[in-house]
Amino acid sequence: MDSLPVRIVFMALALLLLPVLAVRSYQLEAVSVQREVTLEARERLTPNLIEPPVRFAIRNRDPQTGSFYTLDVGTLDDVSSWQIQIFNRSRRKVGAIQGRDTPPSLVFWSGVAENGEPLPDGFYDATFGWRDSRKHIHTTKPVSFSLFTPLELRGLADWKLKFTYTDEGLEVSVAENTIFAPGQSEIQNAALPSMLQIALFLKTCPKNMVTVKGYTDSSGSPQRNLMLSRERANRVYQYFIDAGISPGRLTYEGMGTTRAVAPNTTETGRAQNRRVEVVILKTTI
Repeated sequence: MDSLPVRIVFMALALLLLPVLAVRSYQLEAVSVQREVTLEARERLTPNLIEPPVRFAIRNRDPQTGSFYTLDVGTLDDVSSWQIQIFNRSRRKVGAIQGRDTPPSLVFWSGVAENGEPLPDGFYDATFGWRDSRKHIHTTKPVSFSLFTPLELRGLADWKLKFTYTDEGLEVSVAENTIFAPGQSEIQNAALPSMLQIALFLKTCPKNMVTVKGYTDSSGSPQRNLMLSRERANRVYQYFIDAGISPGRLTYEGMGTTRAVAPNTTETGRAQNRRVEVVILKTTI
Protein backbone atom coordinates (compact mmCIF):
# COMPACT_ATOMS: atom_id res chain seq x y z
CA MET A 1 0.00 0.00 0.00
CA ASP A 2 1.37 3.43 -1.02
CA SER A 3 1.77 5.95 1.67
CA LEU A 4 2.90 9.54 1.62
CA PRO A 5 6.17 8.91 3.50
CA VAL A 6 7.18 6.13 1.07
CA ARG A 7 6.50 8.33 -1.99
CA ILE A 8 8.53 11.15 -0.46
CA VAL A 9 11.49 8.81 0.09
CA PHE A 10 11.41 7.59 -3.55
CA MET A 11 11.19 11.13 -4.88
CA ALA A 12 14.14 12.19 -2.77
CA LEU A 13 16.24 9.26 -4.03
CA ALA A 14 15.39 10.11 -7.64
CA LEU A 15 16.47 13.71 -7.19
CA LEU A 16 19.77 12.61 -5.66
CA LEU A 17 20.52 10.27 -8.58
CA LEU A 18 19.81 12.78 -11.36
CA PRO A 19 23.06 14.83 -11.09
CA VAL A 20 25.17 11.65 -11.01
CA LEU A 21 23.54 10.27 -14.16
CA ALA A 22 23.94 13.63 -15.92
CA VAL A 23 27.67 13.82 -15.12
CA ARG A 24 28.30 10.28 -16.33
CA SER A 25 26.44 10.93 -19.57
CA TYR A 26 28.51 14.09 -20.24
CA GLN A 27 31.79 12.32 -19.55
CA LEU A 28 31.01 9.51 -22.00
CA GLU A 29 30.11 12.05 -24.67
CA ALA A 30 33.36 13.98 -24.14
CA VAL A 31 35.51 10.85 -24.42
CA SER A 32 33.86 9.86 -27.71
CA VAL A 33 34.97 13.10 -29.46
CA GLN A 34 38.47 12.59 -30.89
CA ARG A 35 40.40 15.23 -32.78
CA GLU A 36 42.03 13.94 -35.94
CA VAL A 37 45.69 14.56 -36.72
CA THR A 38 46.12 16.83 -39.72
CA LEU A 39 48.96 18.40 -41.69
CA GLU A 40 49.10 22.09 -42.60
CA ALA A 41 51.51 23.64 -45.11
CA ARG A 42 52.63 27.22 -44.68
CA GLU A 43 54.57 28.48 -47.68
CA ARG A 44 56.80 31.55 -47.83
CA LEU A 45 55.80 33.68 -50.82
CA THR A 46 58.16 36.57 -50.06
CA PRO A 47 61.78 35.59 -50.87
CA ASN A 48 63.98 34.99 -47.84
CA LEU A 49 67.39 33.44 -48.40
CA ILE A 50 67.89 32.35 -44.79
CA GLU A 51 64.51 30.82 -43.99
CA PRO A 52 63.15 27.61 -45.56
CA PRO A 53 60.43 28.18 -48.18
CA VAL A 54 57.90 25.77 -46.62
CA ARG A 55 57.08 24.72 -43.08
CA PHE A 56 54.65 22.00 -42.13
CA ALA A 57 52.56 22.14 -38.98
CA ILE A 58 51.22 18.94 -37.42
CA ARG A 59 47.99 19.83 -35.64
CA ASN A 60 44.68 18.48 -34.37
CA ARG A 61 41.36 19.13 -36.08
CA ASP A 62 38.03 18.97 -34.31
CA PRO A 63 35.73 16.95 -36.63
CA GLN A 64 32.63 18.64 -35.21
CA THR A 65 33.70 22.27 -35.65
CA GLY A 66 36.40 21.93 -38.31
CA SER A 67 38.71 24.10 -36.18
CA PHE A 68 42.46 23.45 -35.94
CA TYR A 69 44.33 23.26 -32.64
CA THR A 70 47.86 22.85 -31.37
CA LEU A 71 48.66 19.15 -31.20
CA ASP A 72 47.26 17.71 -27.98
CA VAL A 73 49.79 16.40 -25.47
CA GLY A 74 50.12 12.64 -25.89
CA THR A 75 48.43 12.47 -29.30
CA LEU A 76 51.52 11.09 -31.07
CA ASP A 77 53.42 9.62 -28.12
CA ASP A 78 53.05 6.12 -29.57
CA VAL A 79 54.97 6.91 -32.78
CA SER A 80 57.94 4.69 -33.70
CA SER A 81 58.70 6.43 -37.04
CA TRP A 82 57.15 9.16 -39.17
CA GLN A 83 57.47 10.71 -42.61
CA ILE A 84 56.18 13.68 -44.57
CA GLN A 85 56.01 12.83 -48.27
CA ILE A 86 55.90 15.48 -50.99
CA PHE A 87 54.28 14.78 -54.38
CA ASN A 88 54.10 16.76 -57.58
CA ARG A 89 50.81 17.23 -59.39
CA SER A 90 51.42 13.99 -61.31
CA ARG A 91 51.33 12.20 -57.93
CA ARG A 92 55.02 11.30 -58.20
CA LYS A 93 56.93 11.39 -54.93
CA VAL A 94 59.64 14.07 -55.19
CA GLY A 95 60.76 14.60 -51.60
CA ALA A 96 60.46 13.37 -48.03
CA ILE A 97 61.28 14.32 -44.45
CA GLN A 98 61.42 11.56 -41.88
CA GLY A 99 62.32 10.81 -38.30
CA ARG A 100 61.78 8.53 -35.34
CA ASP A 101 59.70 8.81 -32.18
CA THR A 102 57.35 11.74 -31.56
CA PRO A 103 57.58 14.29 -34.42
CA PRO A 104 57.98 18.02 -33.76
CA SER A 105 54.92 20.22 -34.18
CA LEU A 106 56.73 22.24 -36.89
CA VAL A 107 58.82 20.64 -39.66
CA PHE A 108 60.80 22.76 -42.14
CA TRP A 109 61.38 21.79 -45.78
CA SER A 110 64.06 23.25 -48.05
CA GLY A 111 62.25 22.59 -51.33
CA VAL A 112 64.89 20.25 -52.72
CA ALA A 113 64.45 16.79 -54.21
CA GLU A 114 65.94 13.66 -52.71
CA ASN A 115 68.99 14.09 -54.98
CA GLY A 116 69.65 17.54 -53.52
CA GLU A 117 68.43 19.53 -56.53
CA PRO A 118 65.90 22.35 -56.01
CA LEU A 119 62.46 21.39 -57.26
CA PRO A 120 60.68 23.51 -59.88
CA ASP A 121 58.48 26.28 -58.59
CA GLY A 122 54.81 25.36 -58.60
CA PHE A 123 52.15 23.47 -56.68
CA TYR A 124 52.70 20.31 -54.63
CA ASP A 125 50.86 18.02 -52.23
CA ALA A 126 52.08 16.54 -48.95
CA THR A 127 50.88 13.88 -46.52
CA PHE A 128 52.02 13.01 -43.01
CA GLY A 129 52.22 9.35 -42.05
CA TRP A 130 53.41 7.48 -38.99
CA ARG A 131 53.85 3.96 -37.66
CA ASP A 132 52.86 3.20 -34.07
CA SER A 133 54.37 0.71 -31.64
CA ARG A 134 51.96 -1.98 -32.89
CA LYS A 135 53.26 -1.38 -36.45
CA HIS A 136 49.96 0.11 -37.57
CA ILE A 137 50.35 2.79 -40.25
CA HIS A 138 48.34 6.03 -40.15
CA THR A 139 48.21 8.84 -42.71
CA THR A 140 46.62 12.27 -42.93
CA LYS A 141 44.68 13.69 -45.84
CA PRO A 142 46.88 15.42 -48.46
CA VAL A 143 47.44 19.16 -48.22
CA SER A 144 48.28 21.41 -51.19
CA PHE A 145 50.86 24.20 -51.17
CA SER A 146 53.03 26.28 -53.50
CA LEU A 147 56.84 26.37 -53.68
CA PHE A 148 59.02 29.31 -54.61
CA THR A 149 62.84 29.00 -54.50
CA PRO A 150 64.86 32.22 -54.91
CA LEU A 151 67.09 32.36 -57.99
CA GLU A 152 70.14 32.92 -55.79
CA LEU A 153 69.70 29.47 -54.25
CA ARG A 154 69.19 27.90 -57.66
CA GLY A 155 72.53 29.43 -58.62
CA LEU A 156 74.23 27.52 -55.79
CA ALA A 157 72.65 24.28 -56.95
CA ASP A 158 73.89 24.88 -60.50
CA TRP A 159 77.43 24.58 -59.10
CA LYS A 160 76.55 21.36 -57.21
CA LEU A 161 76.70 23.16 -53.87
CA LYS A 162 74.50 21.61 -51.20
CA PHE A 163 72.48 23.89 -48.94
CA THR A 164 70.59 23.03 -45.77
CA TYR A 165 68.45 25.11 -43.43
CA THR A 166 69.43 24.81 -39.77
CA ASP A 167 68.54 26.58 -36.53
CA GLU A 168 71.56 28.86 -37.15
CA GLY A 169 70.64 29.82 -40.69
CA LEU A 170 71.49 28.60 -44.21
CA GLU A 171 74.38 26.12 -44.39
CA VAL A 172 76.26 25.75 -47.69
CA SER A 173 78.44 22.63 -47.67
CA VAL A 174 81.44 22.06 -49.92
CA ALA A 175 83.24 18.70 -50.14
CA GLU A 176 86.89 18.96 -49.06
CA ASN A 177 88.20 17.26 -52.20
CA THR A 178 86.68 19.96 -54.41
CA ILE A 179 88.64 22.70 -52.61
CA PHE A 180 91.83 21.18 -51.16
CA ALA A 181 94.36 18.53 -52.09
CA PRO A 182 94.67 15.70 -49.52
CA GLY A 183 96.28 16.96 -46.33
CA GLN A 184 96.70 20.49 -47.76
CA SER A 185 95.08 23.84 -46.99
CA GLU A 186 95.72 25.73 -50.23
CA ILE A 187 92.56 26.33 -52.30
CA GLN A 188 92.87 24.55 -55.65
CA ASN A 189 92.30 26.46 -58.88
CA ALA A 190 89.52 24.08 -59.88
CA ALA A 191 87.54 25.20 -56.82
CA LEU A 192 87.68 28.93 -57.60
CA PRO A 193 84.45 29.09 -59.70
CA SER A 194 82.45 27.48 -56.89
CA MET A 195 84.08 29.71 -54.30
CA LEU A 196 83.23 32.77 -56.40
CA GLN A 197 79.60 31.63 -56.60
CA ILE A 198 79.41 31.43 -52.80
CA ALA A 199 81.00 34.88 -52.46
CA LEU A 200 78.44 36.33 -54.89
CA PHE A 201 75.67 34.69 -52.89
CA LEU A 202 76.99 36.26 -49.66
CA LYS A 203 76.73 39.66 -51.32
CA THR A 204 72.99 39.14 -51.87
CA CYS A 205 72.44 39.09 -48.08
CA PRO A 206 74.93 41.77 -46.93
CA LYS A 207 73.48 42.19 -43.42
CA ASN A 208 73.85 38.58 -42.31
CA MET A 209 76.81 37.36 -40.31
CA VAL A 210 78.76 34.42 -41.80
CA THR A 211 80.87 31.74 -40.15
CA VAL A 212 83.16 29.30 -41.96
CA LYS A 213 83.60 25.87 -40.35
CA GLY A 214 86.24 23.33 -41.34
CA TYR A 215 85.86 19.58 -40.66
CA THR A 216 88.05 16.50 -41.07
CA ASP A 217 87.59 12.75 -40.82
CA SER A 218 88.98 10.72 -37.91
CA SER A 219 92.22 9.71 -39.64
CA GLY A 220 95.34 11.00 -37.91
CA SER A 221 95.75 12.57 -34.51
CA PRO A 222 93.00 14.79 -33.04
CA GLN A 223 95.49 17.64 -32.68
CA ARG A 224 96.51 17.48 -36.35
CA ASN A 225 92.89 17.22 -37.49
CA LEU A 226 91.89 20.26 -35.43
CA MET A 227 94.80 22.30 -36.78
CA LEU A 228 94.13 21.28 -40.41
CA SER A 229 90.42 22.05 -40.15
CA ARG A 230 91.24 25.49 -38.73
CA GLU A 231 93.78 26.21 -41.48
CA ARG A 232 91.26 25.31 -44.18
CA ALA A 233 88.49 27.39 -42.62
CA ASN A 234 90.92 30.31 -42.44
CA ARG A 235 91.81 29.94 -46.13
CA VAL A 236 88.15 30.15 -47.14
CA TYR A 237 87.65 33.07 -44.73
CA GLN A 238 90.57 34.94 -46.36
CA TYR A 239 89.22 34.17 -49.84
CA PHE A 240 85.90 35.81 -48.98
CA ILE A 241 87.66 38.90 -47.65
CA ASP A 242 89.70 39.15 -50.87
CA ALA A 243 86.43 38.75 -52.83
CA GLY A 244 85.01 41.84 -51.15
CA ILE A 245 83.08 40.44 -48.19
CA SER A 246 83.36 42.70 -45.13
CA PRO A 247 85.61 41.17 -42.44
CA GLY A 248 83.14 42.46 -39.87
CA ARG A 249 80.62 39.87 -41.10
CA LEU A 250 83.00 36.93 -41.06
CA THR A 251 84.31 34.47 -38.49
CA TYR A 252 85.88 31.03 -38.87
CA GLU A 253 86.63 28.01 -36.72
CA GLY A 254 88.16 24.58 -37.00
CA MET A 255 85.82 21.82 -35.88
CA GLY A 256 88.17 18.84 -36.33
CA THR A 257 86.27 15.53 -36.29
CA THR A 258 83.13 16.83 -34.57
CA ARG A 259 79.66 16.62 -36.12
CA ALA A 260 80.45 13.72 -38.42
CA VAL A 261 77.75 13.36 -41.09
CA ALA A 262 78.71 9.77 -41.98
CA PRO A 263 80.58 6.85 -40.35
CA ASN A 264 84.36 7.12 -40.47
CA THR A 265 84.62 3.36 -41.04
CA THR A 266 84.53 3.63 -44.86
CA GLU A 267 86.33 5.83 -47.36
CA THR A 268 83.00 7.13 -48.64
CA GLY A 269 81.99 8.16 -45.12
CA ARG A 270 85.36 9.76 -44.40
CA ALA A 271 85.11 11.76 -47.64
CA GLN A 272 81.72 13.11 -46.56
CA ASN A 273 83.13 14.18 -43.21
CA ARG A 274 85.99 16.13 -44.81
CA ARG A 275 84.14 19.30 -45.69
CA VAL A 276 83.85 23.06 -45.31
CA GLU A 277 80.57 24.64 -44.28
CA VAL A 278 79.73 28.27 -44.93
CA VAL A 279 76.87 29.21 -42.61
CA ILE A 280 74.90 32.37 -43.38
CA LEU A 281 73.55 33.16 -39.94
CA LYS A 282 70.18 34.60 -39.00
CA THR A 283 72.15 37.08 -36.87
CA THR A 284 72.59 40.41 -38.64
CA ILE A 285 75.04 43.29 -38.25
